[in-house]
Amino acid sequence: MMNRVDFPQYAANEVDAEFYDATALTSNPAFWAYHLCGLVSESPGWFGVPEAEFRRLRDEQLFNPLRWPVLRIPLAGGHEIVIVYETYELIPAEEYEYAVQYWLRIAGQEPPHILGAAEMEGAYGGIRWPELVKAAAPAGTGGIQQPSARLLALLPILTDADIPQSEFLPMVSAALREQGATAPEAQTQALLTDRQYGEDATWSVDAEGIWTCDTWPNSRLRTHSHNPRPAAVSRALAP
Repeated sequence: MMNRVDFPQYAANEVDAEFYDATALTSNPAFWAYHLCGLVSESPGWFGVPEAEFRRLRDEQLFNPLRWPVLRIPLAGGHEIVIVYETYELIPAEEYEYAVQYWLRIAGQEPPHILGAAEMEGAYGGIRWPELVKAAAPAGTGGIQQPSARLLALLPILTDADIPQSEFLPMVSAALREQGATAPEAQTQALLTDRQYGEDATWSVDAEGIWTCDTWPNSRLRTHSHNPRPAAVSRALAP
């Protein structure tokens, strides 16, 4: 039995699902096939995982309206990024609506900041490459501490047009290899050049060191209801 996780942010929305610590799922290549394949392809074979294994993990572990997997990535300074796999049962069709939400919990501040999401109708992110590299380094206690898993977990919300290939290619390739990918070099190249969103996001920084993005969709637009505390977010993610 996985440990239960409390996430009061959802209580106000009357979500009845149990939140549980899904860190153990990150040791399964089928998890990464699901988590990453939507960036460049809908086929689980892209990661080299048999489709039956992919579907079994998806249907038994990820698509459950009563139990929602949660991944925690502790950051320096007491902050953390929380990834929640949401599944809502549609009544009476007995079908499901699902999303993956990325929250930034800023130490001492509530509510958490929405960093990005992968939803049925589309996806958006809100993290720069230097911030992702910093977040991939182990910090805090508990949650995901393996650098390769931290990097890959956050890759779907990378929204940056200025990614240095000399850093991205070796780092992501090594992470994919460590997590069981069958062709990490080719898969890394696809993640860099064939992304479905976020590849053209441009960022700017003001005199106070506050980073904002001017490219939609992004959770850190200069003026956006999802970005009420840009200074606190920039400080929490600062490389």
